[in-house]
Amino acid sequence: MRPAMVQRMNQDIDRVLAMPDVQEKLAQVGAEDGGGSVRRFADFMKQEQEKYAKTIKDAKIVAEG
Repeated sequence: MRPAMVQRMNQDIDRVLAMPDVQEKLAQVGAEDGGGSVRRFADFMKQEQEKYAKTIKDAKIVAEG
């Protein structure tokens, strides 16, 4: 994806995440917004992947196919 498009999408998402009603909904469900810079979002996604990979491994969850 083109860097300019990534930047534009990041700005749009941050704008939505800053809306009071969106913040309220996120707070109600205990969600983390993951917004901010493109780098912060990439780091957030990496941490989430690592966290859930460990959870899946520890719980011995396997996909059925």
